[in-house]
Amino acid sequence: MMTSAVLTEPQLIAKDWINVPPVFIVGCPRSGTTLLRLMLSAHSRISISSEGAYIYWLRSRLPSRVKSDLKSLHRQIAPLLEREKFFRPPGFDQLLGWVEQFGADLHSVITFYGTWEARAAGKERLAWWGDNAPYHVYHVPFFNHLFPKSKLILMVRDPRDVCASSKAALDYDLHTAVGAWEKSLLDGVLAESSLGPERVRRLKYEDLVTAPHARLQDLCDFLGVDYDERMLNYNHSDAAKAVAQLEHHKNLLRPVFVTSIGRYRQLLTDEEIATIHRRLYSPMTCLGYLSYEDYEEISRNEIRQ
Repeated sequence: MMTSAVLTEPQLIAKDWINVPPVFIVGCPRSGTTLLRLMLSAHSRISISSEGAYIYWLRSRLPSRVKSDLKSLHRQIAPLLEREKFFRPPGFDQLLGWVEQFGADLHSVITFYGTWEARAAGKERLAWWGDNAPYHVYHVPFFNHLFPKSKLILMVRDPRDVCASSKAALDYDLHTAVGAWEKSLLDGVLAESSLGPERVRRLKYEDLVTAPHARLQDLCDFLGVDYDERMLNYNHSDAAKAVAQLEHHKNLLRPVFVTSIGRYRQLLTDEEIATIHRRLYSPMTCLGYLSYEDYEEISRNEIRQ
């Protein structure tokens, strides 16, 4: 278990980040959200923590809590942070100090946990905080209401590789993996349409790993920060070492690699690939994952049936 970093009260007060907006990396599981999280977190002015399951726990419980119950609340959140390999989880004293300054409402407490890793890492200036829970894509209205200045980065990956990776790493069945890809894309594109390009940026996993410098430069422009070369050295960070303790994230200790593109050919059967094509041939073609010729053949067969 990782130990908590302890900041003195003057240090805590100096980092008045209650109004720093969040950026959430969303999409389908196994689409590269954790890779992008580590890249962005290596930037001196960005801190993207591990998956924020605690947010929904707080959302369902915090309105009924009073300040005297904060210790119990923090104690119950701690296992969620540990399970997701949260980098240096905060202690109760740090939460109490924050609440005394900024209050105990949902916006404040979520911001405390979301910005904590930046304080623990000693970052002096913060432009963005956030996390990479893919399932945040299903709750965009909630985040838009609570954080109206927030932004989203929607990760998209070839569904065949997503299904192959989900099958190997998460033991998902094909139906579950296909459904997750389809729903996350739908919710993500709806968010993109609703909030506009100033708030939502779509990024293909394949583009990120084949041209990381260019894509990270694009994201820095989107977030209004200067490009930071350290983002390409994400695999040397303490955060990478923490999350790589999870078997399905062990490759994050490696530099960017492209060998996962098209790996579905070794992991999926012909029947599984055909099933994905039948279910997703239209969005796959729109996103460039199927040629029009393949689309025509599949769609004509589906029409005949």
